[in-house]
Amino acid sequence: MNLKRNYKILPFNQFDKNFLFIFLSSGALIGFLPVCPGTFGSLEGLIFFWFLKDFPFIYQLLIISGIIILGIISSDFTSKLLKNDDPDFVIIDEIAGMWIGVAGKHTLLEFILAFIIFRIIDIQKPYPLKKFEKLPNGWGIMADDIIAGFLTNILVIILIYIAKSLTLI
Repeated sequence: MNLKRNYKILPFNQFDKNFLFIFLSSGALIGFLPVCPGTFGSLEGLIFFWFLKDFPFIYQLLIISGIIILGIISSDFTSKLLKNDDPDFVIIDEIAGMWIGVAGKHTLLEFILAFIIFRIIDIQKPYPLKKFEKLPNGWGIMADDIIAGFLTNILVIILIYIAKSLTLI
């Protein structure tokens, strides 16, 4: 599969020269999948974080901070390169948001619940998430998903607490 041909907006010479930023912002090229790149990006983030779930929480936070910084820089560069506020293939924001959504979680149930809640929040963009998309370039790309990740994490905690108090789990 030749990715240069699949993304016609980007001239060949710019794709080669800026491959690192495109690679990072597209979640190791997962963002170039023809259908549901955001969902696949969230799933990619979920799978990667599964291997980090047993790390101490402070290390998880440091790793998440790193992906957020990397996401802001790479998505900012890519959006400026393409002159597009939020290119479809940029999914590092979904990865970072998903990581925030599962930070401190350890069970498969928590991960599945976080994935479903995160995708609903990310797709629906409830108030005030839409406002954060208006921030410039990389900040606007990342901010709504970062907040969606925090909301997801809180909702998972609440739902698990309710399920345990009702002895459902």
